[in-house]
Amino acid sequence: MNPKQIAIVLHQIHLEKLNDIEMSLNKKLSFFKLDNKLVKLEEIKELFENGIKHLNQVQLSNIINGINSKGLNENEIEKKLKFYEIDNDYFQNILDFLKGYTLSMEEVDVSEIDENFKGIQVASRDDFNMLINQGYTGDWVLNPNSIVNNLVQVASMNENGNFPRGNYLKAEIVEVREVNIEGQIRFRIFFRDPVIVDSGNRNIKFNTNPVKYIN
Repeated sequence: MNPKQIAIVLHQIHLEKLNDIEMSLNKKLSFFKLDNKLVKLEEIKELFENGIKHLNQVQLSNIINGINSKGLNENEIEKKLKFYEIDNDYFQNILDFLKGYTLSMEEVDVSEIDENFKGIQVASRDDFNMLINQGYTGDWVLNPNSIVNNLVQVASMNENGNFPRGNYLKAEIVEVREVNIEGQIRFRIFFRDPVIVDSGNRNIKFNTNPVKYIN
């Protein structure tokens, strides 16, 4: 997990105000490619317990709003933490969270949410659970001959919900099937072995054309 992804998870946990965060963390961490999920769970829990947990939601929002308007200034943040009577022991974890959160809000082109991806990318507002249950995404205006790599990435365009912007579904393409929709030729991309990943980016820049070939 990169600092952006860790900050996103920490912020979600803070908003939920949970007494026992392990169950929620387990669910959230399932959306990241982790070989050591248990180790990462304990690491993030410790970062939370020794960091932003000691700020209430109003205090944290005030700090974030200040960063959004004036930029991240460590000296100003430390002054604010002292004003809020936060113990010095928690300063560094709070600063690290704020740096990661700031990075997650930087504008990123949708084609860059997974720098290693090669295949066809589509931007959609469809619910990922629905896509997984039906086994395809569509119906798209595309050229099947332009798909060089047999992978599809569905980038979420949703502002809220379980899978907001920055989340994507990646899967192996089984078939690209032509369909006729009221006299218009469209294509459905059938897939298997889907994986949902949270890139940690929230300020995603989308293109006019929702279909992009990344080769």
